[in-house]
This record gives sequence, C-alpha cells and structure tokens, in this order.
Amino acid sequence: MTYMMASGISAAAGIRSGNNFGAGNWADLRRSAIASYHMVLVMMGIAAVIFMAGSRFLPSLYISDPAVIHIASGLLLIAAFFQLFDGTQVVGLGVLRGLGDVKVPTVITMIAYWVIGLPVGYVLGFPLGLGIQGIWWGLLLGLLVASALLFFRFQNITRELERNAGKN
Repeated sequence: MTYMMASGISAAAGIRSGNNFGAGNWADLRRSAIASYHMVLVMMGIAAVIFMAGSRFLPSLYISDPAVIHIASGLLLIAAFFQLFDGTQVVGLGVLRGLGDVKVPTVITMIAYWVIGLPVGYVLGFPLGLGIQGIWWGLLLGLLVASALLFFRFQNITRELERNAGKN
C-alpha cells in the first residue's frame, strides 16, 4: 500500500518532468522533481514511523503466534527504512522516464539489485547466519544504492541541461 502512494507520485513526477523537458523549462523541471522527492520522503517517512511504532502491533492484526510476531516485528523495523529508499528510487525512475532516460536507469537498478543487493543479502542471510533479516538488509542496501545513483543521474542530467541552456 505504501509503495502505491510512491508509485503515484512517481507517475505524476514523470508527467511533470516530461512536460517541463519538452518545454525546455529546466528550472521548473528541477523544482518539480525535487518537490516530488520531498513529497515521497514525507509520505514514506510517515509510513516508516508507523512501521517502527507499530512493529509489534501490526503483525498481531494478522497472527497471534508470538514467534511469528517477533520475526515480523524485526522485519518491520527494516521495512521502515525500505520505505524511504523504495519511495525515492521509484520517484527517481519516474523523473528520469519523463526525461526520456530509460536505458541507464535500467542498468543502475539491475546492478543495485542483482549485483549488490541480492548477493549481499545472500551473504548476510546464509554464510553470516543472519537469516531472513540478513536477506532484507541486503535488499535494503540494493534500494539505497539504486535510490542514490538514480538521484545522482537526475542531478547530472538536469545540471547539464541548465549549463547548456546558458550557452545558447
């Protein structure tokens, strides 16, 4: 449910970025994209707080087994951080899609998830014995890497557009 909120912001960010890109309005493109990042951080930050505050209560809505509630509550604490990075990575993808940039973001997400997140999750989960929490920490790392690299990609592209506009 929380991802769907971020996905909606991403779709709107992509449309807004595409409109500004097409109009050659680089300043508004950057402002609207940054506003989308801020919106998703606020919304996903609220979700993260709810996940942390309700880490023991939320699982009890679905199951009464104390062992399962214990495992789920630990995963909800990790999922709280997922919220921030998952939200920012999906907005980054939306903004870049609006700029017509789809190939490099695809490579970024493939590397972040398949080359970094999944192997780290495997190592943490199995050889290092952290189990499911180790797998989730690895996936969180993948989200963090994707989020950061997509944001840097957005920054580089839009700053270059602004520099080139000043030369014309």
